[in-house]
Amino acid sequence: MMHVLPFLFYEFFFTGLFSIGGGLATIPFLQQMSARHGWLTQHELANMIAIAETAPGPHGTNMAAFVGKHVAGFPGAALAAFALMLPTMIIDTIIASMLDRFRQNRVKDALMRVLRPTSAGLIAAAVVVFLQIALASMDANWALRNIAAWAGYFDWWAVGLFVVLLALLFTPKIKKIHPAAFIAVGAGAGIALGLG
Repeated sequence: MMHVLPFLFYEFFFTGLFSIGGGLATIPFLQQMSARHGWLTQHELANMIAIAETAPGPHGTNMAAFVGKHVAGFPGAALAAFALMLPTMIIDTIIASMLDRFRQNRVKDALMRVLRPTSAGLIAAAVVVFLQIALASMDANWALRNIAAWAGYFDWWAVGLFVVLLALLFTPKIKKIHPAAFIAVGAGAGIALGLG
């Protein structure tokens, strides 16, 4: 277990440094990390994302703690969560000390113009990964050029549940229902349909 801790620290420090846009932006990094080290299967990654999204607290930190716990127990959970947050703490401390001086700085404005689309791109990639994980069959072989085989790529119960809940979210009377109710309905339906 102890030999894994330096790798956990490095991977999550790197993820925290470059996952611009918050918790969802960490998902592509987690997928690559899992492929590189074999720490999580696709199924475990999907479950981890679902749990992290429904649990209170920052999604990225929840996911880091989940992976760390899975790989190296409680020390791994604490180290992974700390490593993910450390770059933000360092950068925020530096920026906070210089913010007043650079409030109207052209370099800062140019940097922000680059970071906004970068953040949007990482979140868009996370959405694609998340939809693939959530809606695809676990044994899907994504040969996207073979359009005829696309029907076999999806778990159609999961797709149906997604479409129904998405439609309900945009129904005016249902929009007033607390999001926790949707989480509970989705979890209950997933368990009932054996989607987990």
